[in-house]
Amino acid sequence: MTSQGLRASPEGIKAAKTALTDKTLSQHKLAVALGITRQPVSKFFAGEPVSRSCFVQICQQLGLSWQKVVSIPDDETSEITAKDKFNDFDINALVQKVRQQRQDRITDQCGTLQLLDIAPVIPINNIYTDITVSEEISSQQWLDIADLALDFSHKSNFHSLTEINNLNKLPGLEAVSRYSKLMVLGKPGSGKTIFLQYLATECNKGEFQPKRISIFIRLQEFAEDTQDDGELSLMKYITQEFISSGIEEKATATILTEGKALILLDGLDEVPSAYVNQMNREIRRFTQTYYKNQFVISCRLGYQNYRFPGFTQVEIVDFNNKQIEVFVKNWFVAVAHKSREAGESIGNLFFHQLNLLENRPIKELAITPILLHLICLVFRVKSELPSNPAKFYEQVLNVLLVRWDEVRGIQRYQIHGDLTLEHKKKLLSQIAESTFEKESHFFEIAKVQHIISNYLNTLPNIYTETGQWQQDMATLFKVIEGQNGLLVEKSREIYSFSHLTLHEYLTAKNIVENFSYQDCNNLMNNITDERWRQVFLLTVSMLPNAEDMLWAMKKKIDLIVVNDEKIQGLLIWLSRKSQSVSTSYQAVALRAFYLVCVGRTPQEEPFKKSIFAAASTYEHKVIINDHIHTPSCDLEWALVGNIAFNPDLALDEFLTSTLICAIELNLAVESTLDDAITLDHVQALKIALHQALNLVTEDELKQKLQSLEKQLPHLNSNSEKIYQWCQSQGKYWIKNLRKILISSRDIAHNWQFNKQQIELLQQYYYANKLIIDCLNQSAYINQVNQQEIKESLLLAFTETNQ
Repeated sequence: MTSQGLRASPEGIKAAKTALTDKTLSQHKLAVALGITRQPVSKFFAGEPVSRSCFVQICQQLGLSWQKVVSIPDDETSEITAKDKFNDFDINALVQKVRQQRQDRITDQCGTLQLLDIAPVIPINNIYTDITVSEEISSQQWLDIADLALDFSHKSNFHSLTEINNLNKLPGLEAVSRYSKLMVLGKPGSGKTIFLQYLATECNKGEFQPKRISIFIRLQEFAEDTQDDGELSLMKYITQEFISSGIEEKATATILTEGKALILLDGLDEVPSAYVNQMNREIRRFTQTYYKNQFVISCRLGYQNYRFPGFTQVEIVDFNNKQIEVFVKNWFVAVAHKSREAGESIGNLFFHQLNLLENRPIKELAITPILLHLICLVFRVKSELPSNPAKFYEQVLNVLLVRWDEVRGIQRYQIHGDLTLEHKKKLLSQIAESTFEKESHFFEIAKVQHIISNYLNTLPNIYTETGQWQQDMATLFKVIEGQNGLLVEKSREIYSFSHLTLHEYLTAKNIVENFSYQDCNNLMNNITDERWRQVFLLTVSMLPNAEDMLWAMKKKIDLIVVNDEKIQGLLIWLSRKSQSVSTSYQAVALRAFYLVCVGRTPQEEPFKKSIFAAASTYEHKVIINDHIHTPSCDLEWALVGNIAFNPDLALDEFLTSTLICAIELNLAVESTLDDAITLDHVQALKIALHQALNLVTEDELKQKLQSLEKQLPHLNSNSEKIYQWCQSQGKYWIKNLRKILISSRDIAHNWQFNKQQIELLQQYYYANKLIIDCLNQSAYINQVNQQEIKESLLLAFTETNQ
């Protein structure tokens, strides 16, 4: 066989011709490149025998494995393999030797990170946080908007775009171990590069894939460094890099041929557009030729349509709470140069603030590593989260649209050359408001293309030549999607903004930039819609003069209940009751306090539930403590700590709680006979009444309450006796209590609101809470007007318009 030489198989000849075409070579040019005559090259492609040395040289020049190209009878395969392959011992020794020679190179290339707005480099192991990936690519789902909306709940998790079909999640390292060819997709700043660098350093240390050698290549640099050669050759690029580490070309070829490399190709989306097609061909050819190696390629979502044969795609999943916590603690140790103990302490404080209800929009950004890094930067200076959200969100936009690419020296394809940063922001703002108004965070691509077309028509000085982008809106949209990652494909041709917080901010930004009397009135139509809460807050904070908007809000709030006589009666009572209390608190705070007392009291018939339910606890605390202080505890603690200074408020609170406990006891008995639950309700009722009695100073009221106390069932009673008491005396007891509280304290009126009135009161309450928050957000309203608006809240229409 050796004397006759080697011949190519039919499949091998086909692969060689494909490689010859891909490299834009002819047989003559191939022979010249090898320094041999044309004859052996012609024989090679004709399937005739050529010398072994020529055969191997031709395959190597074409980037093919000669073992896959050669046609060898089965009985001779082992002989050639034994002569031309290292045994396992030699291969392992070679891997260890090459890894040792490349140790410093990988450490220098991948061992540190240059973080945005941080001067010193950071060791990667000091800050790396394990990522999670999903085997379900969101853009490859066949779902419609209705399906996506079902998984998006404003009530239970308002500021989180829940990932769809993320049941098939697994740790990033496990995905690399499971698949020999892996494409890692992710949003900008989701951690793709740091993941590949981490793989390289762990392999370099022998902690991951210990029988392989890591090769890390930034594809942008690869394209730029080889542009003078006229061709992209990964084999040549890797060989030259190995030579710089003192590794011979033969050893490099052996490593790749035997599949002993972990090849990490980073940033496919960062390749200059002129090289994209050529790069795809080279990666496809190289990964097929040296198929035994492990390959991981990273790329942004929305950028790569071409699928490399044999590659499994996974998508990086947003950080969960645990990953955020780990990242933050590592950050304050590594970046802020704190000790481990101090860094974790600051991290705990950060994480606590991030989880506060009012910081939900900030937390919604923290699911992306680059944005979590920005939040940490702010916290490091002020020990608090961004105090001016609108300003911070603008900085986030700048990072995603421009700075994140600039600091890494990435030049992306320009949208018709002259679309400036401000044009991009305005376009995105128009898309945001238009889609937000349609009550959906998901929208079809055709909708966005229409908005883009209309916007480009307003820029005649830029788009005057051929209008080519207006003929191909799909192309323009894909460029916008891939370049900044603000729009992400959630299903086939259905998109959303990458973060709900940015969708809200851009909506508010567009409202502010185009603010008019008509726009203000349109916005007021959404004042009771919780979905618009952040838009209102952001709009007020950005308007140079928010007084007109705030007064418009006030008038709209009054109109919510203006036509309901019973609710107007409630507001008249609120005013009367608040005026009867001697306290330093402002009247609006007292009206809020008594409104919550009404809202917390369950409706006995027919609806039984309280008007504001559990939400009233948080809302009441915020409104009232706007005039006192803002503890981060629940209502019960706040009342014990604050209204103790005012006997009237404290007494009315405990008397209201007594009534609530009595009603809830009766309702509980009707639904269960569980001893433990029933006794809990009895004990709660006794405690509330006892606390009220401790504050009563009027003898007559005290005697009446003590008489009621004696009528209550004993705590040692079983549930059956308590049930009998509720059936025979419970409702009568509650009726007497109400009668006493109305005559003595002017509280506990049985308003008997119907379902529609309860809904109106909930909307009214929510809208009043919203305007209080907006008043606190606005930096451009004078104190006189601010106070005037506050003092006019929670009043009957006849009182507020006097």
